[in-house]
Amino acid sequence: MTSTRPPRHGPRRGRFAANKLSARGVLAAFCVAAALTAAGISSASAETVESDEVRIKEIRTYGNTKTSRGVMLHYCEFKAGDVLSQGALDRKMFRTKVNLGNTHFFSRVNVFDLPRSNAGEAVIMLDVAEGTDWHLSASTWQARLSKENIGGAAVTLGVEFGLDRQRLFYEQPWVFDLPFAVGGSGFFENGHKTEIESDRGYGGEWFYHEAVGGDASLAYIITLRSQVGMAVLGEHINYYDGHFKKDPAGRFGVVPEADLVAARPFAEWDRRDSDLYPTRGTFFRIQSELSSPAVSDYDYAGFEGDVRGYVSPWRLFVLAGRVRGGSTSDATPYIRRISIRGADGLRYAASNRVVGTGAFLVTAEIRRRLFRSPIFDGWFEGVAFVDAGRTWDPGEPVRFENFNYAFGPGIRVHMRRPVYFDWRAELNVNDELAFYATARRAF
Repeated sequence: MTSTRPPRHGPRRGRFAANKLSARGVLAAFCVAAALTAAGISSASAETVESDEVRIKEIRTYGNTKTSRGVMLHYCEFKAGDVLSQGALDRKMFRTKVNLGNTHFFSRVNVFDLPRSNAGEAVIMLDVAEGTDWHLSASTWQARLSKENIGGAAVTLGVEFGLDRQRLFYEQPWVFDLPFAVGGSGFFENGHKTEIESDRGYGGEWFYHEAVGGDASLAYIITLRSQVGMAVLGEHINYYDGHFKKDPAGRFGVVPEADLVAARPFAEWDRRDSDLYPTRGTFFRIQSELSSPAVSDYDYAGFEGDVRGYVSPWRLFVLAGRVRGGSTSDATPYIRRISIRGADGLRYAASNRVVGTGAFLVTAEIRRRLFRSPIFDGWFEGVAFVDAGRTWDPGEPVRFENFNYAFGPGIRVHMRRPVYFDWRAELNVNDELAFYATARRAF
């Protein structure tokens, strides 16, 4: 009798085959799922990268009742349509706030990203409060009164007056909405005395002169923090023969009357985090002065450099340093030689020599913010400073023992109000110790 039951190995082989196919299917499904998952992750990553990019849909301005929208947009580090990462946008918004604050047109500046309906598009708000038009600053030598941002177009007109000269000036950036800055001035010096000092102090020659002239400048704005340009200086000088004692071999370029025309090319690069209160960054400026006998009574050439640096190693403290120096040809007239005197120069009232064909000045400061003023919009800052500098003329030996030094304590007031001043005085403890006080004149 033959059994009709299928062989036992048949179904077993079938089950094994089915299990084998099922395992293969599972493996394939797993691979497909893994591939899809990886693709999904990649897609998500791509979406993440893409979502980190933000397109600036619009830039809005608020509070600028006087300053034109176009002027404000010029100080922006971005423009509508730019596509930036969120980090880059944050940095550029901060720089834009600094740029607008450095104009001193506004008493308050805020730059922020409005709430977004679309995560990939940003609307940036420039929120400002207009400041005062008038600014008055004064130092021990000069006073300056200016009306700024005239007509909301960043135009400045002003006057300087004091011991050095009387001067009317005009300044304007972004002329005709183009990346150019222009400036011009006319000045008059009446009975100005120039002392030609000996190496050891007063007692050398001197002369009086009066001069009338002007200057004009045109600069190309490369970026908001760098520019190159050319200035032209012209003046007519009348020397007082009755007061001038002698001029050996024409060494000082002093004649009864003279006309001076000089070209002054310059370049500037500003990487400071703030003009008002720099805490980090660098600043570079180099300029030259060239005069030719083809258009002037003088034939000379020279250059000057100015380098500044700032670090903030501790909270509320800033270390600031500055080096100035330059050299001019021997034929440079005395009134155009390099000076290190002034509001931001050698803080030593009894400096033996302050102008020369060569100059070098180094300054170091430790600054610490102290407290905000309870009366006006500003704060007080303590300063400890050291200055070392010297100017010299042809043939003079340049030795460090002949340098003038100044050191001492000081106080600086950072103000946003229209009145600024710069004052210094010796304590008369010894020749070098001085006290320095200033408002909004940090280098």
